[in-house]
Amino acid sequence: MRWRLAVWCVVVGLGVGSPAAAFNHLIVVDEVLGSWQGDETLQFVELRLLAPGQRSLSSAGGRGTTDLIFFDASGAPAAARVLTFTRDLDQSQAGSRVLVATVALAAFAGLTPDFILPTGVLAPLAGRVCYRVNGPQDPNQNIGIIDCVAYGKYGGATGSYGPPTPLTPDNRSLLRVNTTGTNVVDFDAALEPTPQNNAGVVVRLDTLCGDGFVSGGEECDGTVPAGKTCASVGFASGKLSCKQCHLDTSKCSFCGNDAINTGEECDGADLGGRTCERLGFTGGTLVCSDQCTVSTAGCDATFFVPGGGPRGPECLAAWRVLNATRRPGADGKAPVRQPCKSGDAGCDGDVLPGSCTFSLALCLDRDDARLAKGTTACARPRIERVELLKPAGDATAAALLAAVGALGASSIEGGGVTFTPSLEATERCTETVPVTVPTRGAKPGRLVLKLATTAAGGRPVDRDTLRLVCVP
Repeated sequence: MRWRLAVWCVVVGLGVGSPAAAFNHLIVVDEVLGSWQGDETLQFVELRLLAPGQRSLSSAGGRGTTDLIFFDASGAPAAARVLTFTRDLDQSQAGSRVLVATVALAAFAGLTPDFILPTGVLAPLAGRVCYRVNGPQDPNQNIGIIDCVAYGKYGGATGSYGPPTPLTPDNRSLLRVNTTGTNVVDFDAALEPTPQNNAGVVVRLDTLCGDGFVSGGEECDGTVPAGKTCASVGFASGKLSCKQCHLDTSKCSFCGNDAINTGEECDGADLGGRTCERLGFTGGTLVCSDQCTVSTAGCDATFFVPGGGPRGPECLAAWRVLNATRRPGADGKAPVRQPCKSGDAGCDGDVLPGSCTFSLALCLDRDDARLAKGTTACARPRIERVELLKPAGDATAAALLAAVGALGASSIEGGGVTFTPSLEATERCTETVPVTVPTRGAKPGRLVLKLATTAAGGRPVDRDTLRLVCVP
């Protein structure tokens, strides 16, 4: 095993904060090393003071304690993974460091740590390290978890810090580069770790990465070793590369393993329970693309638009629309704005220039999977009245009202259809009604349809909108 290191000192001022300001919550995790050139006994965690006076790490004077908590890959802490600080700092200027290192790291680097890190509590490949302040504290003092970094394939909770950084502190350190409170943004990998103690002494561990030899702790050096591919390290496809003497899987993908993984909508025959019908289409065949995205191209060009009313009564009414160019995607969302280009046979039912004839129907009490809440289906009560709020008094309104009235014994008055008795709570749709929207010369033409569908007894009311746009 070949090691190189360099040592130098940083001059640190001797000023300290006043006792009133001597707290301990403006401190962050600054650098973490989990192993060095294959040796997992060479580890350290370095903290950095963001403001002066943050020296009170011990419980002296009844202040409470501060500690480091270490989590394994599953996210489980343990009593043996808590390191409690037992003394206060000598240097407490902004930028001062606190070095917690193993005995082996101290001996190897010739550097005196401020606190001893027990061997084996820091996981090199996947884990989490947190700095914590425990009460009692001043009423204005923050307590609890102050700062954390999660890394690798850590599987536990990370709170507001977001997903773990995919980088790992094995044979390189995780070095803080930002203070946003987000794992992925705040940390980068450093090939030459620089542990620094509170006295200001810094040691640089010189990397062997880049010398063309795969040394201890390295997975590669410059090129990917023969036989190593994305598939050999657990992925389905992609291109494996070497970065910082670690195998870089950022361009590898699980797409193609017939199971939906993070970032995939589908994979092979696994569509995640989706079907064309469950996405709001009248039928068809849903497929998964080679990029593991859902394609609705094989679904019918006819689909249902709930209309954007309140979620509770949304199942009372929905528009059925024919528009091959504005179909729902993998999330099943059907836009209330439905554009059509004049002459497009996928949505325009006439052959005349300067207009679009949409094919519409109104469906009542449809059991729409998109509107279910968890395992609870959307409520579908009896229907008492359907009122067309827009348009009013023209041929389009008359045709739509007539089609609705044909669904059951009813009367049409004041722009609305009242059913007597109210309709049974079963799905039914009107006949298809052609609705023509002319363009405005060189500008798009628009027609807004607004409905209010009322259940028996006057409640609830489903208010829906459909915007038809004809593009020249």
